[in-house]
Amino acid sequence: MTPFVLWGAIFFTLALIFYSVGIWNDYYHKQLKAWHISMFGLGVITDSLGTLLMYLHVGHLIFTAHSISGFFGLFLMIFHFSWAFLVIRNNDVKLLNNFHRFSILVWSFWMISYISGLYLGISSLG
Repeated sequence: MTPFVLWGAIFFTLALIFYSVGIWNDYYHKQLKAWHISMFGLGVITDSLGTLLMYLHVGHLIFTAHSISGFFGLFLMIFHFSWAFLVIRNNDVKLLNNFHRFSILVWSFWMISYISGLYLGISSLG
């Protein structure tokens, strides 16, 4: 396992932890707080770093079901983070009502990419 892959896996796992803590705490309490946005932001940053490291490992873009779902998941995370920021900044109750359900959808989609990457990584070890 190359250092790029190892550190990429570490950053993806940190993204999973940060993003999951923010998503599920917000979902259960139905109250978006500033620290949730910090967790979403850390999730976006660590997922972006993991993506960059995997790109550096491969050396070019490849388009597989996993990579496409990963890029789309990252895009959704960035959109979700931006929406959370706007909701908090504007204190917009209307936007907040749909936010919690959308959060779970984004997290679920991102998990598909995470699990498929985990599967691909483990299957390449053997």
